Formats: sequence, C-alpha cells, structure tokens
Amino acid sequence: MQESVCCEIAEFIAVLANPYRVRILCVLFDGEASVGEIARAVSLPSAHVSSHLRTLYDRGYVDRRREWKQVFYSLREPRIESFLTMAASFTSTGGSSVGESSVGESSPISSDR
Repeated sequence: MQESVCCEIAEFIAVLANPYRVRILCVLFDGEASVGEIARAVSLPSAHVSSHLRTLYDRGYVDRRREWKQVFYSLREPRIESFLTMAASFTSTGGSSVGESSVGESSPISSDR
C-alpha cells in the first residue's frame, strides 16, 4: 500500500478515535438530526456536539442543512456505518451487542455507550 494511502487511512481513523464522534455518527445512522437532538442522544452540551460536528463536517463525514435557526446533520458517506459496524466486531463484545439508537431503530453500535 502506498504511503500516501496509509496516511489518509490513519487520518480517517484518527478522526474516529474520539468516542463522542463515533456516538454522534451512530445517532446519524437513523437519518438526519438537529444539533439539539444529537446532544440529547449522546448526553453532551450542544456546544461540544457542534464542535465535534464541525470536525466531522470539515473531514467530509457528514452533511449539514440549515432550516431557519436550526442546523440538521446527516451522514454524507454511508460506508461509515459499515466501517463502524466492522470495527465493532473487533471489540471485546465482538459487535454482538445491538443497541437502540436515538429514534428506536436497531443499530449495530449503541449510541448510549
């Protein structure tokens, strides 16, 4: 594998190394959500969620849409869900624990970790 590709992979993984960013992405598995909805789902202040979302947006992981005073986020790249599901298979639980996401749909990675 070329060094440049290895560096890009390392950067991709580094952004996901923050557990709050992973939890935020898991909330978005079910679709678009506002900053406030995401903040409630991950139990973080909206300002912290906004900071993490900015990082995810700047790296191209999420899209955003403004509606009046609210900003809504969604996954830009659906393969992120597959990547995180695969990564969960390497955890001590082997990815076998299926959690409930923010809107009650089954998600392979719990947003309440």
